[in-house]
Amino acid sequence: MTDGVPVRALAVEVLVRIERDRAFAAPLLAAKEGRLPPRDRGLLRTIVLSALRNRSLLDHVLARHLSRPIETLDTDVRAGLRVGAAQLLLLERVPPHAAVGETVGAVRLRVPRAAGLVNAVLRKVASEGKPPRIDLGPETDPLARLALETSHPEWLVRRWVADLGLEAAEAALLSDDAEASVDVLLDPRGEDPDVLLARLRHGGLEGKRSPWAPLAVTLSSASAGSHPEIATGRLAVVDVAAQAMCELVEPAEVVVDLAAAPGGKTRTLLATGRARRVVALERNPTRTRRLAAGLQAAGRAEEVLVVRADSARPPLPRGAFRSVLLDAPCSGTGTLRKNPEIRWRLVPTDLARLAATQRALLAAALDLCAPGGSVVYVTCSLEPEENEEVVAAVVGERADVSVERPEPSRLPAPLARALRPAGVLRVAPGASNDGFTATVLRKDGGSR
Repeated sequence: MTDGVPVRALAVEVLVRIERDRAFAAPLLAAKEGRLPPRDRGLLRTIVLSALRNRSLLDHVLARHLSRPIETLDTDVRAGLRVGAAQLLLLERVPPHAAVGETVGAVRLRVPRAAGLVNAVLRKVASEGKPPRIDLGPETDPLARLALETSHPEWLVRRWVADLGLEAAEAALLSDDAEASVDVLLDPRGEDPDVLLARLRHGGLEGKRSPWAPLAVTLSSASAGSHPEIATGRLAVVDVAAQAMCELVEPAEVVVDLAAAPGGKTRTLLATGRARRVVALERNPTRTRRLAAGLQAAGRAEEVLVVRADSARPPLPRGAFRSVLLDAPCSGTGTLRKNPEIRWRLVPTDLARLAATQRALLAAALDLCAPGGSVVYVTCSLEPEENEEVVAAVVGERADVSVERPEPSRLPAPLARALRPAGVLRVAPGASNDGFTATVLRKDGGSR
């Protein structure tokens, strides 16, 4: 309990905020966990993430015991039913009586008149046992079944199967539903990385070097985020595949990092020596302050010029930079294991809106690039509208830019396997990494 509020009530509150206010789970959970005793923090996180990652599957089970569609219920009631069903069907360590009783109590605090309904439905779910049954009938489309079993929107499942193939798409969908590991950038700052890793292990953080990037480490400790090296910002939490994206960036004295917050790629460029200095642009004032604070904590502030500015209209000299990185704002479909709420709020029409912004950003990045230089265009999306189609539209308007296919032998092995014949790198979400798409663009002219 926190301030007298039971854990299930907090779980319901978080789910309501996510659905009603389009909030994100990670910051909400971090705020609530900070007020909970350690024994309850994991339970709150597990309940919320289980409800988000398995929402359509839970709704399918709940629908058998409801007289009307779950979408027509109050948001608080939907959240309560999902919190209860997630415990009953997915969490082995929660006794059924506690799952039902505590959840009903949580709903009674918010919508007293709905407590009876929630109690009746959850008791019926509890009587069915686990795991939940999927009754779709023998004639059901296999991809519709896959969407339900993995709790992803059917439109997204069909896209991924078409692009990745059935086997790879299914693996990516299943990885989205698993707990994400914590990855850090082993920023040496003059220290031997192996010595730094040994010190982390001595301090209770078990981790292993990742094949994705030279300074990437995957931690196995559930309490990694509270370790002083991470909590203070000295070490950055950066997905291993995100670090690998920086391996595509051409080494230069100064690299421009557009839309740079929260700063993981900026720090990766410096730590790996691909940049001696970075000019980091970020439009959002809060994210700009966090970016600067993270660099200060890491001891990297003097190597970075942080500029609060719109990356589509950068206040920098055109054609002056050999190397530019643009990690563009996107739908985030490659990050669903860490941000499961995205799958329930994204719709196909969002992609065109995002692509318009991405085209403007990429055009600005190319304007900054010097003749002979390169721009690395990255998104944490797997969708062609945000990647290949953006690149084709921008390159099609310029005679001085072409797509460059990276040399596989110069890439980390997992990244080389993601390279497609046309030069696009599509990294599917996996057990060890988020999903990304990247393209290297070369500005004609100058010396290589």
